[in-house]
Amino acid sequence: MADKRNLNIEAIMAAAAELVEETSFEALTLNSLAARLGVKPPSLYNHVTGIDDVRRRLAEVVAARMSAAIQTAAVGRSEDEALTEMAHAYRRFATTHPELYHAFLAAPRVGAASSLTLVADTLRRVLAAYQLNEADEAHFIRIFHSGLYGFAALTNIGVFTRDIDASFEALIDGQLAVLHMMKEATR
Repeated sequence: MADKRNLNIEAIMAAAAELVEETSFEALTLNSLAARLGVKPPSLYNHVTGIDDVRRRLAEVVAARMSAAIQTAAVGRSEDEALTEMAHAYRRFATTHPELYHAFLAAPRVGAASSLTLVADTLRRVLAAYQLNEADEAHFIRIFHSGLYGFAALTNIGVFTRDIDASFEALIDGQLAVLHMMKEATR
């Protein structure tokens, strides 16, 4: 609990993240957030403009966390190995924190569209080694994100129940095969 003297945006965002993990992104309200912080809802307005502002800021915080996890996975690796580790970090984040991942995906809807670029920027740095043209790079980023998103979403709702790890490896292998075809076509 934070009293009014200790209430700041970092405390509010930490409490919002905890609540979202316990309930859901859509269930987050100013009342529940204020209760978690031990303050009255009007106290929050000294720091945020409303629940939409909280959701936007939370999407940005989550994007930064996810980006950091992906960047850490890529450190010291290059090309296929970096992309493979990034994919595993993405999946790990999405399945370990499904509701926070939902906040990440809601970023454009809540006005935090720029937060999605954090992950794409990390991916672009790794893709530079493949020397793709701009269009192919954009296509691959969409393919990569879509494949990982779909896999994580279907895993999170329980559609995939057997051989999940082997299927995920096959997804990564398929994405890398597409990337190598794009690279060869660029030459």
